[in-house]
Amino acid sequence: MDRLSISLTFVLLALGLLAAGCCDKEKQQLLTVQQQYNELQKDNQDLKKSLAEAQSANAELTAQLNNRGSQLDRTQEELTKLKAERVQPVREAGGVPEGWTKTSAGVKTTLSSDILFASGRATLSSAGVSKLRSVAATIKSKYPDAVVRVYGYTDDDPIVKSAKLWQDNLDLSANRAMAVTRQLWKLGIPAEKVETIGMGATNFVAANTTRAGKAGNRRVEIEVFKQ
Repeated sequence: MDRLSISLTFVLLALGLLAAGCCDKEKQQLLTVQQQYNELQKDNQDLKKSLAEAQSANAELTAQLNNRGSQLDRTQEELTKLKAERVQPVREAGGVPEGWTKTSAGVKTTLSSDILFASGRATLSSAGVSKLRSVAATIKSKYPDAVVRVYGYTDDDPIVKSAKLWQDNLDLSANRAMAVTRQLWKLGIPAEKVETIGMGATNFVAANTTRAGKAGNRRVEIEVFKQ
C-alpha cells in the first residue's frame, strides 16, 4: 500500500470516528432537551392542577362570603326590628308620676346637676343619691319593663377649674351621665335596660347669659320608654 492510500485510509478512519462522535453528541443533546421538555410538561400539569384547586377554593370562599353577607343582612334587619320594638311610647292609665313630664315617646324627669354633683365633678352627692333613689323607685314600680335613657347636659362655660379631669363639656356630661347610670344599677334598674348618653353643651333649655339660665342647662334628664 502506497503512502497516498495509507493517508487516505487514516483520513477516512478519522472522519468516521469524528462522525460517530458528533452523532453521540447530538443524541446526548436530544436526550437532554427531551428530559427538559418532560420536566416542563410535568411542571405545567402541576400548575394546572394547582390552578384548578385555587379556582375551586376561590369559588367556595365566594359562596361562603355571599352566605355570610346574606346572614349579615338578615341579622341587621332583625336588629333594626328589635330596636324599633324596644323603644315605644309609654302608655300609663294612671297618669304621669309627680316630678315627671310627658314626652313624644314616653315620660322623663329632669334633675339639676347642681344638686347631683359638686361644680366640675362627676361624683354623686348624698342629695343626688337620694334623688336617684326616688327615681329608681318610680321606674321599678310604674315602668318595670321600660328602657331608660340617661342624658347628661352642661352649660356653655368652658372647663377651667377641672381641666385636668375633663377634656371638655362633652367629657364632663358623659361622666356625669355614667355616674347616674351606675347608681341606677345599684338601685335595682337592670343594666341592659339603661342607655347612657353624654350631650355636652347642647339642647339648652335657657339662655346661658344668666346664672339661673346656666344652672337650668346643667342637668341630667332620665327618659323612660316602654318595651
